[in-house]
Parts: sequence; structure tokens; C-alpha cells
Amino acid sequence: MAILDIGKAYIFSEINLSITHKGKPAANAKITRIVEWQKEKVDVFTTDDHGQAALPALKERSLNQLLPVQFVAAQVVNVEFQGEKYEIWVNSKMSPAENAELGGIPLNLACELTQEAVPIEELDSVLVTSCRWV
Repeated sequence: MAILDIGKAYIFSEINLSITHKGKPAANAKITRIVEWQKEKVDVFTTDDHGQAALPALKERSLNQLLPVQFVAAQVVNVEFQGEKYEIWVNSKMSPAENAELGGIPLNLACELTQEAVPIEELDSVLVTSCRWV
């Protein structure tokens, strides 16, 4: 951790996405990332010709790193492709640690847009996703 990161919470860890639609790369798909912690933040990305996108980590200064208070960051990732909207990630992140969304595993995700989102119950948060980690 860099000295400038002291006291910062990862409200959304870095995500590397590989997005497909019917097994083919979802080129130029619009990705909207929404996170609500203290205030709502929204950013937008576009996949490349291979359906790939890298979303950088979002960090905020936090007293949660210093005081024993509950941390909860609401996370949503939506994808728009060929006129359809898909919700591929809905999560309540319960820890300010990097990669806490998947219990410490980096967020390298393969997402098939036609796959139905399902709840993942073995984590410390409430996660519903159509992605799998690779």
C-alpha cells in the first residue's frame, strides 16, 4: 500500500472485464459503474473490439480505516449492448479492503450477457452477478 493510500477505503476494487454476448465478444458495449458510499459516484466505460474493459479502483478517504464503524458500499455494474441493458453486478461491499468483494480474489471477471444473474452466498457480502471470476 502506498503512503498516499493510508486512510483510504476501496469503495470499488479494480475490475478487469471480459464481456460476451451469445459467446462472442461484446465490442463497444457501454459499461456504467455506480457506487454509493457517502455519495453516489457514476462512471462510464466502453469495451474494446475484444469485449475487454479495465475499470480502475475507486478509493475514498475514510474514517472507517481508523474507527470501528460499519462500512457498506453499494455497487452496481450495468452493460448496454445492442439496445439492451444488462445488470451484471449488484453488491453490498462490507469491507474497505482491496478485493474484499470476492474475499481477496482480484476482480478478473468473464461475463456472458445472456447468462442470468444469480446470488453468490458464500461471500461476506450480498452479491448477485452473471459473471464468473477467472
